[in-house]
Amino acid sequence: MIATWDDSDESNSDEDSNEEVAQIALMALEEEEEEESDEVTYDELVLVVEKYSSMIASLKKKVKTLVNENEELKSINFAKEDNSNEIEVDLLENEVAFLEEENRNLKEEIDTLKMTFSKFSNSSEKLENLLGMQICVFDKGGLGYEEMNNVKLYQNFF
Repeated sequence: MIATWDDSDESNSDEDSNEEVAQIALMALEEEEEEESDEVTYDELVLVVEKYSSMIASLKKKVKTLVNENEELKSINFAKEDNSNEIEVDLLENEVAFLEEENRNLKEEIDTLKMTFSKFSNSSEKLENLLGMQICVFDKGGLGYEEMNNVKLYQNFF
């Protein structure tokens, strides 16, 4: 950096008394040119290649372990789905067996009720026959009494 003062005395003496002289400082920046080479040496390139090669190798190992883990999880998932399907089939088979048993019991109950109803129906017919063959209470003929027509029920006592 270079700094200079401008001390120019080109003013008149009359002007000096009336005006103040301004002192100006000028600076110029000099760029230092450092000669940096953009060229990379062979050893630096070898180090970079080794670094990236080791990174690639570790990433390949990681990918391989993740692929193996993915396959393992897929097989576990398939086994769980298969197991859940078997459980669902077992539950449905149990439900079918229960419903078949219930159906059988209901059919037996229906048959029992039909038999009870037929007995009741036959008993009803027999009761109607008995009521149809009924005779008058005062008719004691056939039991050793005289017939009802010949008997006088009321006589005058006077």
